Amino acid sequence: MSVQFGLATMRLDNVTLGYMQGVTIDFSFEQALLYAGSALYPVDVRTHTGTVSGNAEFADLNALGISKLLGGTASNYGAISITDTTSPTAFQVQLDMSTDNKTFRITLVQCRSTKLSFGWARDSHQIPNFDFQAFANTAGSVGTIILEDVS
Repeated sequence: MSVQFGLATMRLDNVTLGYMQGVTIDFSFEQALLYAGSALYPVDVRTHTGTVSGNAEFADLNALGISKLLGGTASNYGAISITDTTSPTAFQVQLDMSTDNKTFRITLVQCRSTKLSFGWARDSHQIPNFDFQAFANTAGSVGTIILEDVS
């Protein structure tokens, strides 16, 4: 049995976002329930829609990471250009955690940012928060989960 502990490192394509405060990845499914007669419980359940979404907070600010989330263009000076046609572009998410030499990795092959928030406060650090949604690539792959403990 592998018990994972600590914080994970998150990558967007080749950009590592360090100092992650929290990352969640949610797998959710919609189901159709078939009821028969006066039965209290369904006689059949079918899954028809699935989504993979996530949320992360990070404090290692860099222009390339922010431009990945917004779809803007980052300059060599750290400026990000956003226009009236700018929209989030696809990126790959890789989440790695290692405890006692056992790796836990989730890779989502294509994601898009659905929200980026900056909280301004006088007495705390700037910790942007972003949401993202995963989707399948042209080969139908959504991602992989690696658990190095097979028990």
